[in-house]
Amino acid sequence: MSNSDIHKPDHLNIAIIGGGIGGLACAVALKKQTNLTINLYEQAAQITEIGAGVVIWPRTWEVLKSLGLENELSALLKEPPSNVQKVAFEMRLSDRKEGFTFRKIFTKDGGYYFHRTDLQNALLRHIPDFCQIHLSHRFQHCEESGDSVKLVFENGLRTSCDIVIGADGIKSAVRKYVSKSGELVFTGSRAFRGLVPRETLERLYPNHRALVNAIMYNGKSKHIVVYPINGGRLINIAAFISHPEDEGKVCSGLDVRQATTGEILKAFSGWEPEAIQLLSTIRKPTCWPIQDLCPLKTYTTRRILLLGDAAHAMTPHLGAGAGQAIEDGFVLGYLFKLMQPNDPRRLNRLIQVYDNIRRPFANHLQKISRKQGYYNELNMPEFDDIQGEGQRLDTQQIIALGSALRENWDSWWQDCALADFEQALQILQAQERA
Repeated sequence: MSNSDIHKPDHLNIAIIGGGIGGLACAVALKKQTNLTINLYEQAAQITEIGAGVVIWPRTWEVLKSLGLENELSALLKEPPSNVQKVAFEMRLSDRKEGFTFRKIFTKDGGYYFHRTDLQNALLRHIPDFCQIHLSHRFQHCEESGDSVKLVFENGLRTSCDIVIGADGIKSAVRKYVSKSGELVFTGSRAFRGLVPRETLERLYPNHRALVNAIMYNGKSKHIVVYPINGGRLINIAAFISHPEDEGKVCSGLDVRQATTGEILKAFSGWEPEAIQLLSTIRKPTCWPIQDLCPLKTYTTRRILLLGDAAHAMTPHLGAGAGQAIEDGFVLGYLFKLMQPNDPRRLNRLIQVYDNIRRPFANHLQKISRKQGYYNELNMPEFDDIQGEGQRLDTQQIIALGSALRENWDSWWQDCALADFEQALQILQAQERA
């Protein structure tokens, strides 16, 4: 019998599938509980993160602070948090020889930028002692009954638990047990990603704008996002190229692949010099297909829940994916504080409340993130007359572009995510009075 089979009768036995940012955040959020047993199953031989930079906006920063990670994560930032409004992105029209800044967008501290691995390691150091991590355990299938969920893994392990939390990412294997409609859709976009040492950029281009602020370089059907991570020692670059006519198509070659610097420079030929300078510093870039998840009608069954990309994988155009996974985990942690193991009716209500709180908001961000991507690349109806790179926008179009890009962030990113928990409690109390 495995350790995960040892079940204390007065404990709720929770299985978390996936050791990424969302799964770990959920485990950390549950650390103050005394009536839980947690087993976290990760398919890899070690817990690591692929990708590079991740941005945390103010609402999620408050969640991380409440989880006890403020000091540890603050030490990883270029500047300590000051709660002062700073530039989040300087936005430029760049698909021309003479680019220009058309908008600066501000938020508290300008946002909080990390290497994914650093954020994940910080979470790992805070998981509770009663959470046992099982590496090299690839989830195969599960079977839900009235009082438990049976789990089977590819290495032969068979076990059971009270609750399964599917945190296994965009290609989730748990998702099909919750929703039959969760299909991944190719957006027609690909992102070339790379990390550049700050000292390299500073040596080659000592006055480069990206040494000071996070920048977004915008153009027709292309844009570049750049910001510092690792305490400002690395510059994270993502260069997006879109073919809107391919959106929704079944396409081959949707795996991450190696690319070349020359391939990127050719694609952005004719853009302003500082954008080209930035792209020329990338060594060993990778190319990522950008996929989106059709919005789910539910994130839960009676005993299986989804969080993070498994529930609401979204395009990266709002920098919201990691933050929403963290918020999912924190809401679950808050709700399970209200749980009694031997009260199945309250357990069912808590699961329903999680779905009622998290699904509308995260599905909304899925929608506006896709919309933001269209605006980033002048592919909204307001710009139908802009057919190719470098075409001049009139003054009203420039104003409309800047306003739309700001609005899609301002509508949510500085809200207090902790308010979700008060709402959750109110819903639960209303249900129990009914």
